[in-house]
Amino acid sequence: MRIVWCLWCCLLGYLPLKATGDSLHYLSPKDTLQLVVDEWQQKYVIHYLEKGQTLYSLARFYGLRLTELLTWNPEWRTDVLPQGAAIRIPLPDEALVCYRPPSFADSAHVPVYYRIRKHDTFYGLSKRLFHMDADTILARNPFLNDGLKPGQLIHVGWLSIHGIPDSLRRRRRHPLWQESYELRDRFLAEAMSRPVSTQKGAAYWNRDSDNFRSLFALHDAAPRGSIIAITNPMTRRQVFVKVIGKVPESPFFDNVIVVVSPAVAKMLGAIDPRFFVEVEFFK
Repeated sequence: MRIVWCLWCCLLGYLPLKATGDSLHYLSPKDTLQLVVDEWQQKYVIHYLEKGQTLYSLARFYGLRLTELLTWNPEWRTDVLPQGAAIRIPLPDEALVCYRPPSFADSAHVPVYYRIRKHDTFYGLSKRLFHMDADTILARNPFLNDGLKPGQLIHVGWLSIHGIPDSLRRRRRHPLWQESYELRDRFLAEAMSRPVSTQKGAAYWNRDSDNFRSLFALHDAAPRGSIIAITNPMTRRQVFVKVIGKVPESPFFDNVIVVVSPAVAKMLGAIDPRFFVEVEFFK
């Protein structure tokens, strides 16, 4: 009865969803995770730091480098973190268990909930956010038969209490993706000591070029030879590349903030010669 009552309170939003684990385990079956989706459709969950837990071991548990974890949590770049500090953990789609396989064990998983937002739709939830059929979402949350209402907490899946393996974060083994991963590590290491600037706007690539072997970009504000992060919010892909120069003055590049090689464009999932991106760089 206590379990049913707690679940009911969670659905009504009366109880906070918290995942803390303990000094020996970062997640336990008694925890509950809330999944958050930011403006770029990137998913993350919140872990509340418990006594005996450190950012370094927390990063390893969730398959992250410490520099990556600090990039997601710049406010915690401090020597001493208070118990209960809220740490954002990026969640790869493959880590969320949306369907229960025959070997599924409740004791080895933590339930994950999502809070309905104002403009959410069944189509968006099933096709864009969670890649699961709407019937499964309804079966797991029968109260949604009355429609979606902002603020509702819905059960969308589970996360293993054993954390997230690094292999889920580095799925692509193509040489160019490996190069991007290496540049990412250098970018994140530099971000620990330098402020990162952000710019949003149009990117351009030449669809007539056959250069699909090189990662490079042209950018006005980032110095030549520096590393920048380029994100396509439509595909949720991010590529790290070196800047080889500034954007040339040309009618082709009016209102363009970055020019990328065809390889970068394809890795980002671009189709049109102009597409919207977010660029992170060091001045």
